[in-house]
Amino acid sequence: MNLHHLRIEGEDIPDSELYGAGDPIAAIFADGGVFGSSDPTLRSRSYIGGVWAWCHVTRKSIALAERSGLLLPTATVPTITNNYAEYVAAVRALEALPEGAHVQVCLDSEITIGRLFYKWACSGIPDKLRYRGERAVARLGSARPILLDGHPTRAQLAAGRGSRGYPVSRHNVWCDTACNREKDKYLALLQEERDKNGRIDN
Repeated sequence: MNLHHLRIEGEDIPDSELYGAGDPIAAIFADGGVFGSSDPTLRSRSYIGGVWAWCHVTRKSIALAERSGLLLPTATVPTITNNYAEYVAAVRALEALPEGAHVQVCLDSEITIGRLFYKWACSGIPDKLRYRGERAVARLGSARPILLDGHPTRAQLAAGRGSRGYPVSRHNVWCDTACNREKDKYLALLQEERDKNGRIDN
């Protein structure tokens, strides 16, 4: 799969109004991750937060809708794991599709594909979120899961294949970049709050 990325502005348009007549959605891309731990043993989990991003791509390889956001710990999910963030990203992307859509589901997380489409165990995923994933898949007309190689180099993007031989896409790169942008914005806000509190204390 060699999908070219062309971003359009659509962040302020409700999802329900995005999909009328015209080029239908052909694929979704989604990614998630965590941030905030300097301990290398905790790289896949965070007590500070996580991020998610997704985009819907038409058959003409145009990114019709793009979304991203934060995942903060709650009483139910006190620790954000990488697998949790990846699952949230995919479920949000699926839920935003029109009912009966026929799509390729392009993810760089094998465990998320397995959980959504092959009934793999969902340890660490709250029941409510797991049910949302099941409902989101059930309302599709059809779905073709595609495992991507994540974090491709420019050369790999040009070749269309990553280090493991799986497809790569600029749309997936956009998701990863959007996740990093959300992380940077939140960490900057935290630092601003610390600086403000430090000035008050002094």
